[in-house]
Amino acid sequence: MIVRPIASAPAAALALLIGCRDRSPPAPPAGQAAGPAGLVAFLDVRPRSGPPFAGCLPTPDRFDRLVTPAYRGVRAGELGGFEAGWRGDGPVTARVLYADDPAVPASLRRSRPSLPVGRPPLVAFIGDQALPALFVFDHGRWVCLVDLDGHVVSRLPTAACRAAYQHSGAGRCLDLTAPIATAALAGDGDALSRRCELLVRHGCGSVAADAPTALPP
Repeated sequence: MIVRPIASAPAAALALLIGCRDRSPPAPPAGQAAGPAGLVAFLDVRPRSGPPFAGCLPTPDRFDRLVTPAYRGVRAGELGGFEAGWRGDGPVTARVLYADDPAVPASLRRSRPSLPVGRPPLVAFIGDQALPALFVFDHGRWVCLVDLDGHVVSRLPTAACRAAYQHSGAGRCLDLTAPIATAALAGDGDALSRRCELLVRHGCGSVAADAPTALPP
């Protein structure tokens, strides 16, 4: 019979410490860098086979850590448009998202409140088509938040509200979409009905861009 020596307490503690160090988080993927140039580089080498989109779809925990409270619990919306754009051809460009940038589709600008103030996401174009996602650089890797606007639209109660919301791209109407999204995601039916009524009554698309904001009570 072979008798194995029992490790001393200090030796066992050292082994445990080494084991913990060995289980440290993996290093970020090589070649990923922050900023518009980093996002362009990430998308330039994307695999064209579609999902899993080079690992940019976040886990639920990561998603909820990145977004504002109203958007926690939301998951990726419709992936079809994102996959079609991902497979597209043409030069890749990227830019910081600003809500008043008319070169960016309104659906992406309406999603800006999903991320904290002072931490603007990036948006990307392949050719002349914008990918329907917000891009965030988090802990050394790119994360794509897909079709958040589509998720909000799916929760709007009436066809009139959906149409008004989707045509809101500037001025007071764009301002009103943020509280509408908050009410929709919170399931606050009373607030949502009031805000939808206000949006429809304003006749979105006819409100001057410099008109003062009038938020509902």
